[in-house]
Amino acid sequence: MGRGAALVGSMALLGLSGACSEPATPVVAERPVRGVTPELAQRLVLPDSRLRVRLIGTDRLVADRARVLLKGQVEGGDAFDAELDVELKREGDVGELYVELEAAALFWPQAPSSEEWFARVSIAVSLGDELGEVAHGELRELRLHFVRELAPELAVVGEAPSFVNGSVRLEGEGMLRPEEGQTWAVVVAGEVSSTPGGPRDLSGERLPVRWMGERSAGELRLEPGVFGVHPGSYQVTMRLENVSANGEPRVVGSSELTLAGALQPTFIASLSPQGASRGQWVELRGRGFVGAGQGYGMILRYEGVFEPRDPSRPTRNLEGARALERAADQVRSDELLLQEVWYSVEGRDLLGLGAEPGTFEGTISPLLYDVHGETVGVAWSGRFEVLPTRQVVWLKYLPAFTRALESFGLGNVEREIRDRILAVAQRDYQGVNMVFVEEEPEDFAAYAVVEIGGPDPSGHQAFGYDNTFNDQAKDTGNLYLNDYLGGINRQSGEAFNVLFGGVFVESFTFYSPTLTPGNRAASAHFDRVFGPFMPGLGGVPVRGSEVGSGERAQAIEEAVRVAGNVVGNTLVHEVGHSLGLTHLVQDWEEPTMVFHNPEPGGFIMDAGADRSFEQRAELEGEGPAVFNPQNRAYLQTILPLD
Repeated sequence: MGRGAALVGSMALLGLSGACSEPATPVVAERPVRGVTPELAQRLVLPDSRLRVRLIGTDRLVADRARVLLKGQVEGGDAFDAELDVELKREGDVGELYVELEAAALFWPQAPSSEEWFARVSIAVSLGDELGEVAHGELRELRLHFVRELAPELAVVGEAPSFVNGSVRLEGEGMLRPEEGQTWAVVVAGEVSSTPGGPRDLSGERLPVRWMGERSAGELRLEPGVFGVHPGSYQVTMRLENVSANGEPRVVGSSELTLAGALQPTFIASLSPQGASRGQWVELRGRGFVGAGQGYGMILRYEGVFEPRDPSRPTRNLEGARALERAADQVRSDELLLQEVWYSVEGRDLLGLGAEPGTFEGTISPLLYDVHGETVGVAWSGRFEVLPTRQVVWLKYLPAFTRALESFGLGNVEREIRDRILAVAQRDYQGVNMVFVEEEPEDFAAYAVVEIGGPDPSGHQAFGYDNTFNDQAKDTGNLYLNDYLGGINRQSGEAFNVLFGGVFVESFTFYSPTLTPGNRAASAHFDRVFGPFMPGLGGVPVRGSEVGSGERAQAIEEAVRVAGNVVGNTLVHEVGHSLGLTHLVQDWEEPTMVFHNPEPGGFIMDAGADRSFEQRAELEGEGPAVFNPQNRAYLQTILPLD
């Protein structure tokens, strides 16, 4: 567990818990309201529509509420307006902000009696936090088209599918958006003839037409729950209908679709890459892949021989009853699935294909099943290498990180600070099989996440904390690759009274003599480095035009370096905890509850009270801290370079 650089713990160790006086009143700079660009892609509106207004330029913005001012004019009718508070949402954890407007409540009460009508609408969005407005944007004079119902008119484009779960594209008009309901293809007549079971009548079966991002196109699949998973043939005639989200009305299109063809056996053609670490995704390509569903699914059977890389380990016979079987992890389409080099933790042991480095030689066969029986497809044959473990760490910068940098006056050099944090992490773990990334990994299923934000949600003013908990507080051997240093972990809260994890940038003001007078751990260097820019210390924030040139360029460069060093040092320390540090020899037998080096000496895994601001910032000839020899040897043992 990350029993890392907690402010409260450090103060207690230094004997300062009762010595801090009230901080000086900060100088608050007037905060400008940021302009954002609203975007509305939808122009055709149904009674069940939800209009999503995306706010471009808000991926790093911190706000907790939104107010919408709506003004409209029905063409040939009345004017209308509304002002309302709406829920503010974000695309993913760190994407753009957006709001959704319910058409039924805001627009349709103004509807004339006609089946369709038009209105010109303006939408203003104001975003705020506890201090007031932070951003504003407006869309003017949008012409929206309103219809009471929509009929699907789509035609088949391309050849009919020849594998189960295969797809065909439909083009035309009248697709429902997911929030409005579902466009269906209903079988009027048809059958599927496959083994086992013989011909089956499909009349009345319903196939969902999948939304592809536009009303003019959809995707139709040979759903395994309807057509089965076995080789054979099929022929169906279908009509299209739209069913609204509330089940009514049911609007039938005028066109019919006909599909017919053979259903060929599922096969696996290739693997990529042909060498991967445990927890890494491997792409399997072929045709006829099927995910798990109601009454059907697909298993991959690994049969052959596994030769461990360690010559002292015995060869594993995976023939016959000893073969490994694993359900397909992610079926992206009938042509592509992602399979993890999987592992599981049983006590202190790893099991699964990824349990140890080595080479698998043999076949991987697709086994498909449904209520009618089981089918074995065409196998891939060859060699696959399980590489030594690689730990991937996603540095997940939260919007609160941006706000924290703005409080330091460094908002305009966020990119430079993030570059320095990454450089520190890469430097300190050099020689170890680790990768740090700033975007969510797509090539690994199992990876660690470190949230880098602003305040400590626990209220302890910690610098950072590893709140992961995998049945035991210390993950000796790094058995678990998917630690999440962030969010809430109730097991950690129960064991250590700390729920939240990550790196908390705002807490570093602890080192300011001005903001924490009487604090013997404070450093004059904090005020010297950050004082020229930090509003709370009377400074003037960095302007974009100053970066790289001007009178303050050198001071800005030092502030970037120091901020990156301090945050990076904390990050490296907390990640070390998640890997099982600090390491003692006896941990191999039974992990201890010792989390910091018993003997400090300028090392990364020293306790927080033993790591001064100067060492973290790499000032006055101190630092950079390094892993002590025992910890360095441990890291190279669990994460050796290949």
